[in-house]
This record gives sequence, structure tokens and C-alpha cells, in this order.
Amino acid sequence: MGIFTKYAMDALMKTSHPEIDRRQCGFCGPRGVEILARELGLRPEQIQQDIAPADSDNDTIWIGCQKSSRHNDLVRDCICALSWESLAYLALGLFNILFAWLGLLCFFIPLLISILRGTKGYCNRYCGRGQLFSLLGGRFGLSRRRDIPGWMKSKAFRYGFLVFFFAMFFLMLWNTYLVFAGAQELRQAVTLLWTFRLPWHWAYHGALFHPGVAQFAFGFYGVMLTSTVLGLITMVLFKPRSWCVYCPMGTMTQLICRAKNGRA
Repeated sequence: MGIFTKYAMDALMKTSHPEIDRRQCGFCGPRGVEILARELGLRPEQIQQDIAPADSDNDTIWIGCQKSSRHNDLVRDCICALSWESLAYLALGLFNILFAWLGLLCFFIPLLISILRGTKGYCNRYCGRGQLFSLLGGRFGLSRRRDIPGWMKSKAFRYGFLVFFFAMFFLMLWNTYLVFAGAQELRQAVTLLWTFRLPWHWAYHGALFHPGVAQFAFGFYGVMLTSTVLGLITMVLFKPRSWCVYCPMGTMTQLICRAKNGRA
């Protein structure tokens, strides 16, 4: 889903109801955000209101109007392609675990966009996982489309899950360090939901690289597989992109955007 913009609503209202004064869209804009947040299962602050004029270069999708400037089309297309390729590692990792390194794209791209541009453009448009959930839950009807429970939207849960997620991530980095240091042997297994250790030895064929490289791949694959499974579960139980409500990367980029834009 793209970013909802005030200018998009203005254009829509001017086209469909030319008799309405543009200043009256001060009501329509917040109401539009409320509707989008409810239907997508997101928090209102995740539907970013971009105040850039329609002729400027930005990484938004416009609702109700079309930007005339397309200088950054190539950049957007490349990021979209990388987003879907970053999901391909889940399939490729079944055959060679080293492909799990592609998953780092899911970490660095949203961070760079939020740091450099102060927006959640990756989450709103480019995230391959989010697009997958929208496809499965929306077009293929695999979602119950129920509202996500209030406690899952709370700051306590979202920030708590972010802390827990990164604690598990740093534990994975520690295990990788132990293999690099020769204090621990390579574990050819993937840990699902931080609990279940699944044998994955067929996906490791030996390599020209240090075993620590493969250890990171096994650990990182487990982290990303776990997040995908959680996203699929909440997609089925609630609305398609319910995962976006408590996604650790979404929470972290939101904090970065708030800090960059000077909001508490």
C-alpha cells in the first residue's frame, strides 16, 4: 500500500466534487487515513501523510492523481525488484543456505530509506513480504479479515517484541562469532520460532568460505523464516497485513522517522 497524501485527496475531491472548497479536505484527509488504517489493519501513523507537492520526486504512490515527474522511476523499480528477490532467499535457502544472505536486503533497504528520506516508503510500497501477505490474504482470500486485537497494536507489545527480536538476533550473531573463533562447530540446523530446531544439513554443501559464513546464514534464515511464519499466521487470523502492525523493522523505521522529523 502506498502513502496516503493530502494532495491526492484534494485532487480526488476536486475531480468528483468541484463545488467543494479545497479547505474542507481538512476533514476528508484524517477520515481517509482512519479508513485506510482500519481496512489494512495498520496504525494510523503508518499511513503517512506526505505534504510534498505532486510534481516533486518522492517515493510515494498517489491515490487519485498521477505525478508528472518520473525521474526516480528506475530507482523505485529497482527497489521493488530487490524486495521480491529478498523473499526469494526463502526458496533458494532450501537448496543452498548461503542464499540466506540475500535476506539482509530486508534489513538495509528500509533502514536506508528511513534514515535518508525520513519516510516508511519501504514498508508502504516496497516490502516483498507485505505484498505477499496482501496477495495471499486479499486476492486469494486466505485471510479472515478480522480486526487485530488491541493489545497487538499497543506500544508495550510492539516495543517489547522489537527488543525480544533483536535479543534473538544478537544471540544468533554470538553463535556466529563462536564458529568464526573456532569455539563451536557449525550447526547445520534452522531454528523456527526461536524454539524448534529443524535439520537443514542438505542445504549446506561445503564452501570456499569459512564455516562461520554458513552459520550466519543458518541463523539468519531461521530469523526470517520465523517472521514469515508469524506473518502468515496473523494474515490468516486477522487482516492480510496484520504483521505490519508489530513488524520489528516497521517499528524501528517508525522510530527513526519520528526522530528524523522531530516528532516525539
